[in-house]
Amino acid sequence: MNVDTSTTNLEPEKYSVIYADPPWMPGQTGKRGASEKYGLMRTGAICKMPVANLAADNAVLLLWVVNNGLQDGLDVIKAWGFRYVTNAVWDKYYMGLGNHFRGSHEILLLGVKGSVKPKFRGQKSVFQEPRLAHSSKPQEVIQKTVRMYDGPYLELFARERPNCREAWAVWGDQIPSDVHLPGYPVPKYTERGLAHKALVEGRDA
Repeated sequence: MNVDTSTTNLEPEKYSVIYADPPWMPGQTGKRGASEKYGLMRTGAICKMPVANLAADNAVLLLWVVNNGLQDGLDVIKAWGFRYVTNAVWDKYYMGLGNHFRGSHEILLLGVKGSVKPKFRGQKSVFQEPRLAHSSKPQEVIQKTVRMYDGPYLELFARERPNCREAWAVWGDQIPSDVHLPGYPVPKYTERGLAHKALVEGRDA
């Protein structure tokens, strides 16, 4: 496929909502950690991802963190050009592992760039959804996000396309991706992703 650079916009699309569940390394390298199931990323590498280039002037970031990596999450929020505002908690009903408290929840940090006001103000900060497969997050969180904020929407480290009426762009190594992050390749691209990747690398797709 030849790309017509005279008519293609080289600027990446800007997203008003960015939702991310990185493969955190802190506390995940033991025998029962996530390292046994998938590749992990150091916090410094996550911080260097050019996510700021994808965020609209007024945007919200929803970032999942592991419970012993709260500071890492705050560092990523700042590195991506957002400021920390608040958090929500997923109550998973069950008692998991833990060195002090036995973990039964996960934390979703919320950061803001510019000025963002939710269109729905009745969302509780604690929500109860059953535990899923390792590291998977409830699709209901996507629905809550759409209820609270207008798009365009982008999910980073996605495993599947969000199951809702609104269109989401996705990026991840388990799904054909819609955006290209220079220096952070994924093995599959949609037609749109192939064209943008070719432009970034200066070649034909």
